[in-house]
Amino acid sequence: MQRKSILLACISLWVCATATIQAEDKMFPEFSHYPATVTSGPFSQTLVLTNEQIKYSAHWKKTMQQQLVKPVNFAGHYRFFATDAYQGDECQHGICGWVLDKSTGNVVSNLPEFNGSDSYGAVGDNGTPVGEPFETKTQSDSLLLILTGQAIPKELKHDKDGVPIT
Repeated sequence: MQRKSILLACISLWVCATATIQAEDKMFPEFSHYPATVTSGPFSQTLVLTNEQIKYSAHWKKTMQQQLVKPVNFAGHYRFFATDAYQGDECQHGICGWVLDKSTGNVVSNLPEFNGSDSYGAVGDNGTPVGEPFETKTQSDSLLLILTGQAIPKELKHDKDGVPIT
């Protein structure tokens, strides 16, 4: 009888562990779950800017033009680019990123805005790095963009000791 109870307990544990592992596997998105058809052009060779983007630094415009002629790396006909080498109004601090539509030459998006900011940095806990750097992953044949990092508030708040609160 005791062997049967132990065996049942082991089987129950195995079933629970297997179900948990399978559930965890489904929690993480995969590029293959968000397919995109990769196009081969024709692609624009000319960067098309909005009235706001025209005000951005010459460095940013040059960088975007250089990115426009590079290969598709996101969602079929887009080029995703992120950098911390900002010089003007296009990025106030941290790491900023943009999505270029290679078909039209338009800069169609920046990194997602969160808490009023589209500038990002490494993951931190109340100003202390936790060992997870900012990084992005894209694939030319997928609509999925994976971003590890956190938005940096435009206006940092500090605790009573002057430590930034993130």
